[in-house]
Amino acid sequence: MLSAIAIERVANLLIEVADIAILPRFRALDSADIALKGPNDYVTAADLDAEARLTPALAALLAGSAVVGEEAVAKDRAVLDRLGKPAPVWIIDPLDGTANFAGSRAPFCMIVALALGGEPIAGWIYEPLTGDMLVAERGAGARFNGAPVRLAPGPDISVYGKTLRRKAEESGRFGRFVDERCAGAVYLDLARGRLGTACFTRTLPWDHSAGALAVREAGGHAAFLDNAAPYDARRHVGPLLLSTSQAAWERAAEVLRS
Repeated sequence: MLSAIAIERVANLLIEVADIAILPRFRALDSADIALKGPNDYVTAADLDAEARLTPALAALLAGSAVVGEEAVAKDRAVLDRLGKPAPVWIIDPLDGTANFAGSRAPFCMIVALALGGEPIAGWIYEPLTGDMLVAERGAGARFNGAPVRLAPGPDISVYGKTLRRKAEESGRFGRFVDERCAGAVYLDLARGRLGTACFTRTLPWDHSAGALAVREAGGHAAFLDNAAPYDARRHVGPLLLSTSQAAWERAAEVLRS
C-alpha cells in the first residue's frame, strides 16, 4: 500500500516534527504548557503541536486515508470509530511518555502506524533523544536504525498492572522488571535485545499498533493474553502479551494466567 519512498518519508517526517515541536520544548516547558486531560494523563504543548503537524502531512501521503490521533480522540471519542471503517487509518501518538516529558526526564517516543481493518500494516517508533528508529512493514520485516532486526530470546518481562506484575514476580521465572511509562521505549528495548517479554493491560491503538507489528515482523509473537487472539487496533483493553517467539509467549502466558 505504501511505497518504499513513502515508508522513508514517514520516518523523516517524525524526525522533522521532533526537531520542531518536541526537542526544543524538552526541559523548557512552562506550567501553562502542561495540562491534565484525565487522572495522571498529561498533555503538553509538544503533544498538541506535533499531532497538528503530523495529521495533515500523513493524510496527504495516502489518498482516502483517515487519521486517529491520541489528542484528537481526547477531544472527541468518536474519532476512534474510524478504525472500524474500510479506509486505511493513520494512528498517531505524537508524544508517547508524556508524563516523563513533562517531568523533564526520558524516555519518550513518537509513534505512527498505518492500519487497515484493525490490522497494522506499517509502523514507526522514533526516540528523539537517541535518534533510534524502529520501522516495520507487514510482510517485509522490521528494521532498527535501518538494519534488519530479529528478536533474540531474553528472560526479562516488563509488566504494566499490579496483578500481572505480582504473578510474574512470584513465579521467579523473570529476571528484571521495568516500568518505563512509555510503551514505545519498551518496544525499542525488545528490538535492542534488552527485553524478552512485555505485557500491557491497556492497549490503546496509538501505543501498540506500530510495536505489535514490529514484534511480529521481527520474528516475535504478539497476542492478547485472555484468548490468544492476534493484536487488533480496535481492541483497547488487554492484557496484550508480547514475546520474542511463540514458545516464549506461551511460557509467559502460563505464568500470567495462573
